[in-house]
Amino acid sequence: MKAASSSLFGGFVLATAASGAILLALTLWNTVQLQILAHRPAPSLVQLSDGQSVQVRAAGHYAREPEVIRRFVAEALGMLFTWRRYIPAAGPGQADSEDPGIVLSNRARVPTSVFQAGFCLSEDLRAELLRQLAELSARTLSGKSGQVLFSATFIGRPQPVAGQEHTWSLGVVGSQVVYSPERPEGVPIPFNKQVTVRAVEPPVVPGELPQTPLEKAVARVRGSGLEIVSLRSLAAPEISPEISKEQSR
Repeated sequence: MKAASSSLFGGFVLATAASGAILLALTLWNTVQLQILAHRPAPSLVQLSDGQSVQVRAAGHYAREPEVIRRFVAEALGMLFTWRRYIPAAGPGQADSEDPGIVLSNRARVPTSVFQAGFCLSEDLRAELLRQLAELSARTLSGKSGQVLFSATFIGRPQPVAGQEHTWSLGVVGSQVVYSPERPEGVPIPFNKQVTVRAVEPPVVPGELPQTPLEKAVARVRGSGLEIVSLRSLAAPEISPEISKEQSR
């Protein structure tokens, strides 16, 4: 009995020693790999699904580059303040189709493209601004062929807003040009705004589920991870020298 107990105990000790040696080897191997990874340069290129490679660098979760903010503002304002009563043809040789628009709670009809662009606005701004845009577009558009095109001539450099994290403000100078059968050459309306934007979570698009046109629009306009939280008209004394110089050209 003593011999059997001693044999079992010896086997247990040997098995424990072998397991410890294996764990020690794995720990040493993992430490070496971590050291190699720590000293390896971070990848600077990411390949997109279309084969294009773009340069990347590490950044905070809510950090946004100035050019990303400026591009978002330019595209958002272009969609919000370009109005038409028709949907442009999808391809050459096809005819434009009438835009049924979206009827809002104030019974005013907003162009479909403007309604979709409204998702670039914060929730406390979107509903009221869309109602105002519906009324303005109804008064401005003349006939089915009339349209209003927005063009930005100057977009300032984003400046951080004091006391608000991940929020930036920038000035925009441009114009809305109203085209109508009576004035085919267009009538420009000055557009001077102070735009405040903030970083938000971009939408997560499910890859396998089909999307409605509205879901696609939301994913498109919020894909930059930004939203507009305020739009304020700039009075003459508030216009910076840089913007004034642009206006005088």
